[in-house]
Amino acid sequence: MAEVRIEHTYDCSEDTFWNEVVFDPEYNRRLFLGELGFPKHELKKSEETDTEVRRTVEVTPKLGDLPGPLKKLLGEGLSYREEGVYYKGQRRYVIRIIPNKMADKTKIEGVMSTSPVGEGQCKRLFVCTIQCSVFGVGGLVEKRVAADLEASYGAAARFTNQFLAEKRG
Repeated sequence: MAEVRIEHTYDCSEDTFWNEVVFDPEYNRRLFLGELGFPKHELKKSEETDTEVRRTVEVTPKLGDLPGPLKKLLGEGLSYREEGVYYKGQRRYVIRIIPNKMADKTKIEGVMSTSPVGEGQCKRLFVCTIQCSVFGVGGLVEKRVAADLEASYGAAARFTNQFLAEKRG
């Protein structure tokens, strides 16, 4: 099992981060389809109550070069469904990622949360566990997913602060 802990600071309040960034369709389109180059990022379902937001997103990430064993395992590529619940009062988003391949042997779960840093800034923390029980390649899959998460969250942090500056004019 691998655990990833990713932390970034944003030039906005927590409310702005959740309300004008994470759940903003324009932001998500520009981030995932533009900046990160994902072939697909599609919101399939979103339900909001006074206390939470539940959503399901279907994603096909950009994979890049893969080691031989992973190419053989994934075949035509990889996509996944992200199921998440955002708890408004806790400013906490709990996600589960269900891949289109080896879903019964792969468990990816994470929690994203924010905390104030100072005037006009917040810190986002994402902690994720990755477990793949495929004989011979499970560890390789876990390491690759962890590395891809760190790279995409880093690119997203840079993009997000640019997006926020652009919105402010």
